Amino acid sequence: MTGATIQAKNGVNGAVSAVLKSLKDSGCVDAVLVPTRVKSGETFVYLLIRNPKMLDSCAPLPPVMPVQGARALQSLTRHGKVEQTVLCVMRPCEVRASIELAKRRQVDLENVLFMSLDCPGALRTRDYVNDPEALDKRYQGILNNWEGDGLRPTCETCVHFSCEDVPVDLHVGLVGTKEEEAVIIGVSKRGEELLDKAGIECSEDVSAWQVEVEKARDKKAGNRSKVVSELKDKAAGMDNLGLLFADCINCHNCMRVCPICYCRQCFFDSSDQVRLRAEDYFAKAQARGGIRFPGDMMQFHLGRIYHMGLSCVGCGACEDGCPMDVPVSQVFAFAGDEVQKTFDYVPGRSTDEPIPTLTYEEDELHEYEDA
Repeated sequence: MTGATIQAKNGVNGAVSAVLKSLKDSGCVDAVLVPTRVKSGETFVYLLIRNPKMLDSCAPLPPVMPVQGARALQSLTRHGKVEQTVLCVMRPCEVRASIELAKRRQVDLENVLFMSLDCPGALRTRDYVNDPEALDKRYQGILNNWEGDGLRPTCETCVHFSCEDVPVDLHVGLVGTKEEEAVIIGVSKRGEELLDKAGIECSEDVSAWQVEVEKARDKKAGNRSKVVSELKDKAAGMDNLGLLFADCINCHNCMRVCPICYCRQCFFDSSDQVRLRAEDYFAKAQARGGIRFPGDMMQFHLGRIYHMGLSCVGCGACEDGCPMDVPVSQVFAFAGDEVQKTFDYVPGRSTDEPIPTLTYEEDELHEYEDA
């Protein structure tokens, strides 16, 4: 694999912004969908940019992820393909979520290109809005050293932080690069053509970067194994699982920010089956001695795990959006891992890989016949 060094004297965002301007000026893309800081300064939104001058202020790798990029792309392509070429600049988990939505026919990827970046993770949004300036500095330190305090728990255990198992066209490598430098790589044939048209020659050996990526991945994999082991004990049995979700207030915010939960009306928000009559509650209380209110809290979380666990990309949006600090993302990542391993499925790995639960084979899963 070869790439090109890009100067990052003005930070990662400045370096990537310059590349985006080159791509736009050369006519390679018609528009760029990229995170940008809002004028008030305390958060970021996705902007669809056509004016190259506006790319100067974009933030391709913001410290927080208040909007999951796949949701932004879903809104853009809700009615089908876009007629102009759009380059989407996203974190790897956001690209993977976009691929999963495409498989579920919620996103149209025709005329859509992806650029990703090595991602150390994101800070908690609620922490950031309280002191953006201080957390900007903290995040810069994390980028420089590829570790630091304050990252969301799911991010600390994410092994899909680079372009491996992520079908992107362009990727910006940051791990282990020299200070004030980054590398850009044309991952797909389309990506190579984009860089060639933009006058960016990718002839440098990037094996040193690849080695550093593997080192970082091994470290995160170790963190993940430790967390999953601890979580298995904490979540064993319905009683323990209930304790993990004990602070849930049934706001369903985790569902609303999740890119994979795309139903316009959730079963748990609409169905009379989860809104029992008083007599039914009394009967349950009689049988069990007492019941908790709201009564469908655990049903909601178990239903979500069943519904989207196989396609969970571990982006952490659900936990970041929880007002009660319930470890939603950690539980879902653990449950998702178990289901995904069963089917040897990595969500977002390929647009051609069918979702196992939507594809039925006559000859499969024999190892579970005697279980």
